[in-house]
Amino acid sequence: MSAVFVLVHGAWTGSYVWRPVRTLLRRAGHEVFTPTLTGLGERVHLAHPGLDLDTHVLDVVNLLRYEDLREVVLVGHSYGGAVATVAADRVPERIAQLVLLDALLVRDGRSVQDLRRRAIPESEDWVAPPHLPHVPAQRLARMLPAARLSLQPARTFRQPVSLAEPPEERPFGRWYVRAARRGASASYDTAAERARTHQGWHYREVDAGHDLMLSAAEETARLLAETARG
Repeated sequence: MSAVFVLVHGAWTGSYVWRPVRTLLRRAGHEVFTPTLTGLGERVHLAHPGLDLDTHVLDVVNLLRYEDLREVVLVGHSYGGAVATVAADRVPERIAQLVLLDALLVRDGRSVQDLRRRAIPESEDWVAPPHLPHVPAQRLARMLPAARLSLQPARTFRQPVSLAEPPEERPFGRWYVRAARRGASASYDTAAERARTHQGWHYREVDAGHDLMLSAAEETARLLAETARG
């Protein structure tokens, strides 16, 4: 049975992170869309400090509407989990399954920033990738393109999530996939535990690190195909 997948990447990256999984899913006969969120990846030339979470949600919602996609398996990785959750809340009639792939599980009224260990100073408009917060700006400008990483607009982390209903009350299926080899993180561990113990979620684990769509592409693709079958 073929399915329609929309795969939403996380912070600092772009749609290219899905290339191995995208290839496998398409080879299996599925239709796959991998939007790059505004200001990131190959759309980094559109970056500006005014970009917020709503911008990224609209990137996904508008793809669903303009492509007229229905019965979609909507997948969000890491920060993309917040984007996918809000997008599914905006157009639930187009979603068959919501899959959070080692992702943040942000509740109504809370922000991604609320779940981060490192606070973003109010004076800063951008968030550097992990492990690079103190690298001088000129060096970052040389490093990031070579690493295919982007600065994350701070407002995407600061803006609170707004949900009309909790995802557990929506008619679509819900899956949480934990990367078993990811380092300890209170926010991700809490999200995984909530999904594991809540009857409204299907819970799975993959023996891989946080970027499991790259390090365990075949297993990730097989699992996503499983979610499409409900």
